[in-house]
Amino acid sequence: MGQYASIFITPANKAVSKNTHPRKPNWITAHAIASELSIAEVERLWVRFQQLGCNPDGELTDSTIMKADYSQDVFMKNILKKYMEGNTKKVTFENFLRALKWVEQSTIDEKIRAMYHFLGNGQPLTPDLMVKILERVYPQDKGEPIKKIVEILFQVMDTDGKKALDEEKFLRGVRKIPPQVLDQYLTFQILPDEMKERLHKNLQEFRSESQIAGPSNAPQNRTPMNARRAKQVVPDQACREVSEKIFKKDWLRVANKLGFFTQDVQEIQSAYPNNAQHQVYQMLKQWKERDGDEATLEVLEKALADCGMHDAAIILTSY
Repeated sequence: MGQYASIFITPANKAVSKNTHPRKPNWITAHAIASELSIAEVERLWVRFQQLGCNPDGELTDSTIMKADYSQDVFMKNILKKYMEGNTKKVTFENFLRALKWVEQSTIDEKIRAMYHFLGNGQPLTPDLMVKILERVYPQDKGEPIKKIVEILFQVMDTDGKKALDEEKFLRGVRKIPPQVLDQYLTFQILPDEMKERLHKNLQEFRSESQIAGPSNAPQNRTPMNARRAKQVVPDQACREVSEKIFKKDWLRVANKLGFFTQDVQEIQSAYPNNAQHQVYQMLKQWKERDGDEATLEVLEKALADCGMHDAAIILTSY
């Protein structure tokens, strides 16, 4: 996982903490800007980071990790160590944010590959190594129970019988797990869907202009903002921004909500291979061409919200 950790580790000389501190009022906003996360997301993760035991400077030290209750969890302890910058023996809040942002936005395949690198530092996984790993995770089951599990695992994953799992074999093996189970364990959200939906509904853009202007007995002679949005066709730029936001997620659900069948999606994927972001954009473009004036902001926003992609739905409020 080291090669993945390098994606979100910010060197100390470039860290946002050089210009802010937990005692300063800009601590949350500075980190939101640096990580490109929302204020709500950063605030939630700051609470979690403090629960892990960070010091007054907003850092989680190696000594704290070793003393904490979760230090008995081998995976938890080792993953946190991957977040450490250089030889400082500290996990900064910024790196913590960037890491969890990666976990939220990465595809299932990217997460499986990261797991492979974490388990064996990028080296092939052998039966002996897997036994050692599982015995550390499940010390109460040492001996034959663990060996039996590893034997079954290699029967499924080690398709060429070489007693070694490389990255591709590991990926194919894990992918044999039912998709709904993989999603349950590997999908991570900084803010739960219900919280995103609540924030989404509370945005000013989702109230009528008459509500914003004053009490209910005020003159009702303005067109509600939602009514205008219900008629506005989605601009191309909005399609591009939404594509960038959802292409790593299960965007096929959005396509289905917009009236595309599986065959339609497969044709788009075949026409634009190895470029999921462009596939999403082309799907939205075809939807607009097909539905014309009915391809509105309101329709797309509802489709995204119904699929739990509230962060993408929020993008449309700026149009």
